[in-house]
Amino acid sequence: MARRRSSGITSLGFNQNQDCFTCCLRSGLRVYNVEPLVEKAHYSKEELGEVSLCEMVFRTNWLLVVKARRPCSLLLLDDQRRVFKAEVMFKTPIRALRSRRDKVAVVLSSSIQVLTLPSLQRVALLRTPAAARPLCAIATEPNAAQILAAPAHRKGSLQLLDVSRAVKGAQSSSPAVVGCHQTELVCLSLSPNGAKLATASARGTIIRIWDTTSKLMLHELRRGSDYADVYCINFNPSGSLVCCVSDKGTLHVWAARGSYAHLAAAHAEPDTRALCAFSDDASAVVICEDGTFHKFTFSAEGNCHRSDFEYFLQVGDDDEFLQ
Repeated sequence: MARRRSSGITSLGFNQNQDCFTCCLRSGLRVYNVEPLVEKAHYSKEELGEVSLCEMVFRTNWLLVVKARRPCSLLLLDDQRRVFKAEVMFKTPIRALRSRRDKVAVVLSSSIQVLTLPSLQRVALLRTPAAARPLCAIATEPNAAQILAAPAHRKGSLQLLDVSRAVKGAQSSSPAVVGCHQTELVCLSLSPNGAKLATASARGTIIRIWDTTSKLMLHELRRGSDYADVYCINFNPSGSLVCCVSDKGTLHVWAARGSYAHLAAAHAEPDTRALCAFSDDASAVVICEDGTFHKFTFSAEGNCHRSDFEYFLQVGDDDEFLQ
C-alpha cells in the first residue's frame, strides 16, 4: 500500500500482531502504538529521507525500510540504537514487504525473494507474474507451517509455498496453485498459523476463505453487491474473525461461526486508501492515508459503533508510553 497523498504519507502498515503500525512519509518515518494510540518512534527526513516502505517485525526493534531514493535497497534498521544493521540490493525496485520473526518476503517486479532475519540471506525464490499487483502474505506463528501466498501466473489464481523447506538461493519444490477467482486477485491474507487464506478479486463483491492444507474453499463472505477495490483483509490472531475495508469506505467484520456470520458494517472514510486490523476480539481499527485513525467496537449481536477517532499525524511523543 504505497501511494502519495496530500498528507505526505507514502505507505502504511500494521505489524504482525496488529498492535503497532508504521507510517512512511515524504518527511521520514513514524511508528505508532495502537492501544493506546501514541507515537512510538519518529525519524525525520534528515535522518532517513523519504521512506516508501517499512515493515515492523512484531514488537521488536527491527524495522525493514525502503527509501524512495534507493528503491532497490532493503535496509534493516535497529530502532533501539537507531542504526542500520544490514542491507541488501536487488536488481529491480522493491514493491512490498511481508515478514515473520525469522524471515522477510521481498516482492519484486516478477519474483518474491525470501530472506532470513537478521542476516538478510536469501533462502527461497518464487516467480510471480510481472503484471500482478504486489501481493504477498506469509504465516507468522513460529510453530506453524511457514506458508507463503502470492499471485500465480493464471488469472485469479495464487500459489502457496512452504518456505521452511526451501533450499538457499533456489526454489526447492513446486508451489501448489489454487484457482480462487475468475478475475484478477487484488487482495489476500493468511491467518497467523497459515491454516486459512482470504482472497478478493477485482470485482470485490465477495471474500473467499480457503483451507491451505486441502486447498478447498471454506466460505464465501458477501461484502456487497457493487464492485469495489478491496484494500485490505485481515484475520485476528486466532483466525476466528475476518475484517476488510475497500474504496467504499466501509469496514466489514465476520465471525467464524458456522458459515461466518456478518457482525458489522461501519462507515470509516471514503476516497482514501486504508488498512484494517483487530485491536481485540471486540474492536477493529482502520488507518487511512489521509492521516485518520478510526476505532470501531462491535458485538456478537451485530451492533457496531465508532468508539475513537484521531488524526494520528497530530499525535506526538508520549513520555508515559512503555516499550
